[in-house]
Amino acid sequence: MLAAGLFVVVVAGVLAAVLLGLRRALAGALGPARPRVLPRTAAVLACWLALTGALAAAGALGFDTRPPRLLLLLPLPLLATMLLARSAAVGRLLDALPQAGLLYLQSMRVGVELVLWLLMLAGAVPRQMTFEGLNWDVLTGLTAPVVAYFCFTRRRWPWQVAAAWNVLGLALLLNIVTIALLSAPTPFRQFWNEPANVVVSRFPLVWLPLFIVPVAYTLHVLSLRQLWRRAATPLSAPASPRA
Repeated sequence: MLAAGLFVVVVAGVLAAVLLGLRRALAGALGPARPRVLPRTAAVLACWLALTGALAAAGALGFDTRPPRLLLLLPLPLLATMLLARSAAVGRLLDALPQAGLLYLQSMRVGVELVLWLLMLAGAVPRQMTFEGLNWDVLTGLTAPVVAYFCFTRRRWPWQVAAAWNVLGLALLLNIVTIALLSAPTPFRQFWNEPANVVVSRFPLVWLPLFIVPVAYTLHVLSLRQLWRRAATPLSAPASPRA
């Protein structure tokens, strides 16, 4: 299927971009643990993709159990994001990472929305999960390079624009995640048009809720933390002595 093949390309591209971004941040960071961070991160992500992909391919993450096993896995990436957001080491890495990088990567969401649209045309996802329905997340992907360029490359817009954009991006992401959950065959389903949202429990689309969506909200959270750290830096500098 064209959509599945395109989605695998998107996942591979996002994984490569995440690791390259981490490598760049590590190049500007100091510490004895630096050489071990990149291979360990790559190993963790590869194991997560392999495990979830294998479970989905074996049919173990379907919606035929109560609660669905897929829903039990969703909190794990969220917990990892919360830990990253509070980590002092991650803060130091963000200080070494260009601010535009975390925004440019959000352009991946254009590819994701194209995949969802192709799946709708193939009768695999309901209309409300696409930009023809109630999913406006494509706006985040389309505006990401614009905000990154004018806020951090040209520096024409203040950093508050990027902060507001991150908040809006999180809201749009929450919107489609909610729609997807309410379109799935669970007791709290609200969208009854067919097909039900079951494709996200199958290989390779299982990586949408378990990898792509976590990367998207993690980028937003880390970008907000980076903006806050750099905005607060002048305030934390010691005051010059009075004459």
